[in-house]
Amino acid sequence: MAEELGRIIKPEAEQFKDGRRLFLVPLIFTPFSPPGELQAIVERYWQEALSQIKGLESRIGRVKRVYHEMVALDEESGLSTLESLNTGSHNLVKSIIERGGSLTSIEDSDLLNEFMDWGRCLSTGLYSHKVLTTVLQSYQETQECRNKEMASRLDKSLGVDEIGLLIVTENHRIQFPPDIEVFYVAPPALDEYKRWLRRQEESPKKEKPASQEKPEKGESAKAEKSPEAEPKTGENKSETSKPAKRTRKKKSS
Repeated sequence: MAEELGRIIKPEAEQFKDGRRLFLVPLIFTPFSPPGELQAIVERYWQEALSQIKGLESRIGRVKRVYHEMVALDEESGLSTLESLNTGSHNLVKSIIERGGSLTSIEDSDLLNEFMDWGRCLSTGLYSHKVLTTVLQSYQETQECRNKEMASRLDKSLGVDEIGLLIVTENHRIQFPPDIEVFYVAPPALDEYKRWLRRQEESPKKEKPASQEKPEKGESAKAEKSPEAEPKTGENKSETSKPAKRTRKKKSS
């Protein structure tokens, strides 16, 4: 598993003199016009992530390359794409670039577009079991191809003894090269974000009995049909696969 960062152990810098290393930051999403509470949590999350990254850099070394899921362009073009995709991660990546990092594409544009199109198909709410099975299989196969492509691009672009930063959805299934040591950046606000999402999922269940009251005579019953949520790019319901590197929990100050 990736190495978790927090506040308990401070490893000596000598431990990390050689080899390729990767800081992994979970990618979180913010809906349009988010509630104030969620907006505050998300902003705090990205601030804490940057703080932990700087703490790692002070002990291990500066980030040389930055990778971001769903970004298929390099440098300024990629940064422009990211600005419209995710404000929080855009600001983090921009900060690292200003300190000498370089944004490097980790996605193949054709595979990314294909994956997103299959995701849109799933989100429409398909009636035919045959069609649903076909679309789901294509979605999963494309995701697998994406994972292999991202692992390959990472392996080819991250140089000897270089440090990279990857922002990717938490339940990704990318198999990192075995010689890359992965450090999992876990800002405290990540747990707050997850708790907020769980509360939103539970709220409709509590309100359901009231919404099932019978309509008054003459009033037609309204049945709402909720389409399946479109899968987030890079996410699936499978359990995260374990990187080949050894597990070692670390906590940052």
